[in-house]
Amino acid sequence: MVLLNVGRFYAPPAGLRSPRCRVLPVNCRPMEKLLYDQQGPIGILTLNRPERLNAIDHQMLRELRAFFDERHRDYATRVIIITGAGRGFCAGLDLKAGGEQGQWQAGVGPVQDSYTFQEDIADLVVKMRRCPQPIISCVNGAATGGGLSIAIASDIRIGTEMARFACSYVNLGLSGCDVGSSYHLPKIVGAAHAADMIYSGRIVDAPEAKEMGLITKILPQDELVPAAIAIAKQMIARSSPLGLRLSKEVLNETVTGISLENALKLENRNQILAGRTADSAEAISAWAEKRDPVWRDA
Repeated sequence: MVLLNVGRFYAPPAGLRSPRCRVLPVNCRPMEKLLYDQQGPIGILTLNRPERLNAIDHQMLRELRAFFDERHRDYATRVIIITGAGRGFCAGLDLKAGGEQGQWQAGVGPVQDSYTFQEDIADLVVKMRRCPQPIISCVNGAATGGGLSIAIASDIRIGTEMARFACSYVNLGLSGCDVGSSYHLPKIVGAAHAADMIYSGRIVDAPEAKEMGLITKILPQDELVPAAIAIAKQMIARSSPLGLRLSKEVLNETVTGISLENALKLENRNQILAGRTADSAEAISAWAEKRDPVWRDA
């Protein structure tokens, strides 16, 4: 796997290029706690603090927020995959970190500073949901606290037999609802399972997670990311670039509980927009000719 560094540019294959598409850098700033691998139109983001089970410190949080901000104008990247280095996915907030983060954890310093840091953590899941690319989380180990919140803010989750999930905030004397857990978890596993996890803070293993719909597949470690890449390739092959982005936009809106009428209005708008593109005409021709479409717009 070739890891890209700062300032590298991804030029899409000829079949994915559009004369209207400006190719942007995959990342425009240095990353110390993240690794990013661009495989054509698929971006693989690795949380890279394996010695701490990829727990989130302040630097990683800044890098994650910047990364998802930069995806808005990254038309070359169609799908994002997230995984963790080593034997963990993400163990949540690093409770041993010092500096400004340690002050938040210890409850010292101005309350405004603590609240600002809390808002920054919460803002990460907003940025993930606003990210126009579908996100696939490959949960290769513990996904607890903020790690669980990253996983459930993704669109699709698959895991290994070592995947473990816990809404562990309550175990620290805090509310069990944090970083979007009260919003995303009930929508994924249902209210009863969400309440069980949030109130108890207990660990959910991979088989139970699959049974409740928290993950869709359990795979061996060496097959996890390749399986996510296969899922991403299927999305890319079957969906036009605009169609994929618009699909996520509608799902984001409807999951919030908007009315049927408003959902239909959004769907209607997006269908007319997508239907006027060259890709729509190409898809119809490809269907009639029993071949794969060659997408032009990006």
